[in-house]
Amino acid sequence: MRKSFKVAGGLAVAGIIAASGSAFTATGLATSGTAAAPQFVGGSISQTVDGADLSEIAYGFTDDTKTAVDSITLTFAAVPDGKTVTAEATGGNNGTFTCTNTATLVSTCTYAAGADTKTATTGITSLKVTVA
Repeated sequence: MRKSFKVAGGLAVAGIIAASGSAFTATGLATSGTAAAPQFVGGSISQTVDGADLSEIAYGFTDDTKTAVDSITLTFAAVPDGKTVTAEATGGNNGTFTCTNTATLVSTCTYAAGADTKTATTGITSLKVTVA
């Protein structure tokens, strides 16, 4: 019984640390699978999450080479429905991503063109996700 208490206490501390924010650095954009796995050939992207425990990032592409991102689907390990999600990409075009509020652990972000009027962005170097 004493061992299980220590393990449960350790898991609680790990859960608190995970809930305070997560950062993932992969060898590029994740074309499918989890946020921490390297899944894209060429370049790299740093992914940071504040306010929730992110379990997966899936990028949607408009091209066969999978470099032009037009959507991002964020799946969280635990987050209440209705939370506001923002996704701020750096690098790439002048557009922004607009995200839906969380629903059943998921938020979908779609690309909105900037002055360049492109339908997707290329050259993303980092992505900051915030849940409030």
